[in-house]
Amino acid sequence: MNDNLRPDAQVLPFYLAEEETGTPLVRGRIASVGHVASTILARHDYPQDIALLQAEALAMTACLSSTLKFAGIFTLQAKGDGRVRTLFADITETGAMRGYTAFDEDSALVMPAQGISNLPQIMGGGYMAFTVDEGATGGRYQGIVELDGPELRDAAMAWFANSEQLETAVTSTSGQGDDGWQATAMMIQRVASEGGKKPSKADIELHDDVWHTAKTLMASVKQTELLDAEITPEQLVFRLFNTLSPHVAPARRVVDECRCNIEKVEAILKQLKPEEADDLLDDDGKIRVTCEFCKTERRFGTDVLAG
Repeated sequence: MNDNLRPDAQVLPFYLAEEETGTPLVRGRIASVGHVASTILARHDYPQDIALLQAEALAMTACLSSTLKFAGIFTLQAKGDGRVRTLFADITETGAMRGYTAFDEDSALVMPAQGISNLPQIMGGGYMAFTVDEGATGGRYQGIVELDGPELRDAAMAWFANSEQLETAVTSTSGQGDDGWQATAMMIQRVASEGGKKPSKADIELHDDVWHTAKTLMASVKQTELLDAEITPEQLVFRLFNTLSPHVAPARRVVDECRCNIEKVEAILKQLKPEEADDLLDDDGKIRVTCEFCKTERRFGTDVLAG
């Protein structure tokens, strides 16, 4: 079904159903974005711990965004007071993804232990914001959670608990192998079998075993399985949840695609005050602007400031 997309550049929706009726009881997503992470990270000279966190954030962003209906941009942005000051990843409704990390280059490396991202050690105290910007309508919706847990998934589950109030389980990891980066995030969420957004109390009690079995099966997945380039997302769904009548839907593509362009940069430069523009001029009288996402460098003469 999903042979037309790269297995390491897609989000695969799936659901687990009641065996007799086929009614969905649990919905899920697997975001596998190793190829996208490889091309994005190749443009940055991040230390290994920063690259691991950025790759995981890309997978998490792709996974979470696919549960929402929006026509614009979904953003994951974390602010900390530790080695990492800003962790950023966003994705459009068409799957165009980018990412960026700002960090203290003088601080010590913080490597993850046993696949756990060590968020308190690498980010310190801070918060994570999940934002949907609806481009056409101008609508903007944001949820903010504190960085309390040891992993990215703790912040994601706190966001789901606060915003949708649906039982959700999330896992994610990243790693670098001989063939490049692998980054995977998986989530499952309890849904209402009788219709509506939230399951009723009776629905929860009736299908409690299915939900807890699904959580147990997802918790059993090994980091090596999530990062194995030879296992496609579809194969992983059936390997993990084969006892819960898994069904998959068409996968959605994810691509490395920055949205910067010369018109946007010129519009920003035109807003500079004269003294601010003078401070940016190089020895050749040009202003050099580098996109922090795609590292594209552009040079502008002072004529652009006059508009």
